[in-house]
Amino acid sequence: MTSTIIALILFFGSLAGLIYLIRKKLPFILAVPVKRKEGLIDFKVPKFVSSPELFLQKLVAKARIFSMKAEAKTNDWLVKLRKKSQEKNGNHKFSEHYWDKLKK
Repeated sequence: MTSTIIALILFFGSLAGLIYLIRKKLPFILAVPVKRKEGLIDFKVPKFVSSPELFLQKLVAKARIFSMKAEAKTNDWLVKLRKKSQEKNGNHKFSEHYWDKLKK
């Protein structure tokens, strides 16, 4: 019972505070000019971009360069792995006279 009374007091106190703040600040809120957008989408290009097409060209060129570097790096890794594999397999090959030596 007492917790309900305390909750109601807090609720009405908060409501009264909100109403006071809204009435106090409402003239300032109404005085702010509203900017109307023309068209459905407001698309702003950043200042460092002169045109969207040029920006996309640069972006695609950089992506191409990055992919070429990545391809070269993976090719180097693949060549190294193949060399290691050949060296590993080359050490375990039998010599030409291996079976002749075993028979003796």
